[in-house]
Amino acid sequence: MKALFKNLAALSLIRIQRQRLAPVVFLCLFVNFKLVAALKFDINEFIADSLIVSLPVDSLHRHQKLQLKISDDRDLPGRIIGIRTSKKWHYIPVDQYILLQSDLAAVLQTYFQRDSVDFSGTLYVKNLHHWNDDKPLFNKGRKLNAYTVLEDSSGTLLGDWIWEYTLKPKKKQKTEIVIGALMDRWLTEQVTAVQSQNFHRNIYPYLFRRQLMNWWDFVILKDGFIVNAHLTLDFPADQQASWVRGAPGIFYRKARYHQSIAIGGKDQQWYARMNKHFIHRLNITGRFGFNNFDSAKYDYLDFWNVFLVNFSVNAAIEYRPVYLKGLFFGIGLHGSVNLLPEVIDRVEPGLLLTAGIIIP
Repeated sequence: MKALFKNLAALSLIRIQRQRLAPVVFLCLFVNFKLVAALKFDINEFIADSLIVSLPVDSLHRHQKLQLKISDDRDLPGRIIGIRTSKKWHYIPVDQYILLQSDLAAVLQTYFQRDSVDFSGTLYVKNLHHWNDDKPLFNKGRKLNAYTVLEDSSGTLLGDWIWEYTLKPKKKQKTEIVIGALMDRWLTEQVTAVQSQNFHRNIYPYLFRRQLMNWWDFVILKDGFIVNAHLTLDFPADQQASWVRGAPGIFYRKARYHQSIAIGGKDQQWYARMNKHFIHRLNITGRFGFNNFDSAKYDYLDFWNVFLVNFSVNAAIEYRPVYLKGLFFGIGLHGSVNLLPEVIDRVEPGLLLTAGIIIP
């Protein structure tokens, strides 16, 4: 009998608890429904954002007729000049659209009107890319790459331009200010190039995009050799007189009594075009890696000799014609300063041979 009363009491308690919990459950379901409805209604607020870029010509209102036509042939024409990843409320990753105050074609037209350019034809904006480049050690920052083509009024191709600018933001400088400065510089120089008729008659023959470049540096040393392999993906720079790149490599050194290997490192290359067929390259590299020694030669070594720490400088002349597709090669001089290991020469000179391939 006592057990029966206990069961009845338990059932009564469960009913009371259910009655008390029912409003709470209903309230939770109502709140969740409202939250889901809000998410569905404003889903773009959670997956996308926008960054508005201002330019010096935004406040100008010019009505004179421009003979030059502007055609925005990008994949995303209009106000959008890029998409980057940002964080909403400091935690949620979102796609952020970089937007101008007006369509790019209208903005570029205003730049030409501001400088009263009198030229008949059509300027095509084929590509525009905004991105962050942190590979170069001394030239990192926000980068603008663009490609434009000019035709005269009869449709004859006059020339093209491969543009590249890099700007390192100042401390706490807003991204939209940096992008605005890059855009203003590009658009101003584009107007100047058309006005002065500074055309590149030799047209870039490939689809404008990042090109794949793989090259190998072979260094002949007094007691061995070095192989340093690089693989990069960068926009073409054939129309530029000089440019800077960063490309960490895979380093292997074989000597008579030891071997060394290092992956990555801080490697910066400075390029300058000598003529249509040759360029010269200067690169400085700092690397950290590991060593392996011949036990028959070394009975005992301090533990820090296991590490490789060195700096090297290469200076080379390369046969790399303008708009090259395929193999290139070069020759130059190499110099290394070895901090570790301590049991090898502190300074090592060598003969540099370079071979590589470019795939646009």
